[in-house]
Amino acid sequence: MQLLVLRLDYRSSKMIESLQRQLRQPNSKLALQLPHVPLLAYENTDPLHLKAALEPIAKNIEPPSFHASNIGFSKEGARFYLQVLPNETLNELYSSLKLAAHEFPNGANAQWQPHIPLIDNVPAPFWGPLFARLALEFNPLEGTGAALECWSVIGNRTTIEWSLFLES
Repeated sequence: MQLLVLRLDYRSSKMIESLQRQLRQPNSKLALQLPHVPLLAYENTDPLHLKAALEPIAKNIEPPSFHASNIGFSKEGARFYLQVLPNETLNELYSSLKLAAHEFPNGANAQWQPHIPLIDNVPAPFWGPLFARLALEFNPLEGTGAALECWSVIGNRTTIEWSLFLES
């Protein structure tokens, strides 16, 4: 599976990485995810063909800003995340990317919910304590998208296939 993500600016990435380290279980062997907003997922797609279709958008779009002020939790995947309030530039980027890559097999959800994953596979006994800790540690976050990246995900292994940096 190929996952198209919006990588975040350095300042907001450092803040998210700090939160991730605080939430990480001491015996966890899984690597922390790089700070990102998931955009679209593709099945059996050549990353270089996808890059060719999306590169013109990355060159011509304003880097989107984002605001995250709420904590979210999903029982599916036992995942904590930050909810991103979609603004016009972020919605425009998502729509443009979806339209430009319409010919690729897409595993997109019916309704896109922008978010920043923090940690997943959290054992049930830790849900409450981690949520309480996150509520104490997290302050609203403002940032900017810095790059579009294509990740290939196989099992628990993620490989970055390419990056397209967004220029202001």
